[in-house]
Amino acid sequence: MTARQSFTIEEIKDRLLAQIDKVVHHYAPPVSGSYTDKGRYFTLNPGRADRSVGSFVVAVSGPRAGRWNDYATGQKGDLVDLIALSLGLSLPEAFREARAFLGLEHETPEIRRIRDKAAAEARARRLEAERDAAEQARKRSRQALAIWLSAEPQIAGTPVEHYLRGRCIDLRALGRQPAALRYLRSCTYHSEVEDPETGEIHEVKLRLPAMVAAIDNGRGETVAVHRTYLAIGQDGRWGKAQITNPVAPGKFLEPKKVLGDYRAARIVLSSGHGPRGGKGCPLSKCPPGTRVYIAEGIETALSAVILKPEARVLAAISVSNMGQVHLPPNVAEVVLIADGDEHPQAVAQLDAAVKTHAAKGRRVRCWRSEIPGEDLNDALQRAMKEQGAE
Repeated sequence: MTARQSFTIEEIKDRLLAQIDKVVHHYAPPVSGSYTDKGRYFTLNPGRADRSVGSFVVAVSGPRAGRWNDYATGQKGDLVDLIALSLGLSLPEAFREARAFLGLEHETPEIRRIRDKAAAEARARRLEAERDAAEQARKRSRQALAIWLSAEPQIAGTPVEHYLRGRCIDLRALGRQPAALRYLRSCTYHSEVEDPETGEIHEVKLRLPAMVAAIDNGRGETVAVHRTYLAIGQDGRWGKAQITNPVAPGKFLEPKKVLGDYRAARIVLSSGHGPRGGKGCPLSKCPPGTRVYIAEGIETALSAVILKPEARVLAAISVSNMGQVHLPPNVAEVVLIADGDEHPQAVAQLDAAVKTHAAKGRRVRCWRSEIPGEDLNDALQRAMKEQGAE
């Protein structure tokens, strides 16, 4: 009888990675609507009653090969975790299942040599991809910082000020401008759009004015930059640029772009007031018991600053990042400002953010408008119009 061979956890993971397509399709099988795009495989979450493809994704190549995320629930893991998720197993049980799947129980020396070689090659590819991705990330961060530094620090009198005023965000009345915001007279907009029918790639490249915002990682480093592209509308006012979609007549591309990795980072839009008035201290040095307001977008966050000038307010850039934003230990309370998006995925991501902050011992509250689909800036504009009508 062949003796049971021992394998380390990493050896088992490497062997799973060497057969990643087979593993993924076995434990997260394809369904109607499943697809693979740029090394990412989208299908239903095998561990819950997932109704539509889109939020559950597994990286099948590149530096994150074998990692999966469910953006609707906040769940994530590696291939062993995928096996556990799929079959409802504990981790020890998932490792036993992985051994059985890989046929490790009765492996001959020759087969072991072949599989060891394949696992080593898969590990080498992953490490090389990780090094390449890290270098690309550093390059994007440098480019992001260069864009922000090239922008004008003062936004008074610029299209940025006019755009924000059009959203009822009057920074002059507030008496201060967020240092994270700048104005860039000519900023490159670049997007590649695929025609779903022909597969042809259409390139869109423009130079437009933009509101640029520094995205900070919590250690004083600008790791990414957010750009909101602006243009004068038919009403003669500055607003978000309407960039025509080349493959969908009558529709427009998103006029916002982020360059760099903003996971766990944030845009600091207000440090509140200090104990004797004036600007508050940096968030990293905030006193015990500090409350922080976190919104998704810049305009929503600035609306909170207008309504509560004494508050510390951050923009997380995306709802999926609201729970991941780096906060110092002295932050005891978080108020999440919901955008009013009623899509199930957005609702689930907001709920996940609440749970993440609560798990760190913070009090968590959510602001939501009573009007479906309305965000805080919509509410601010509505209130200002109602006051003007009185």
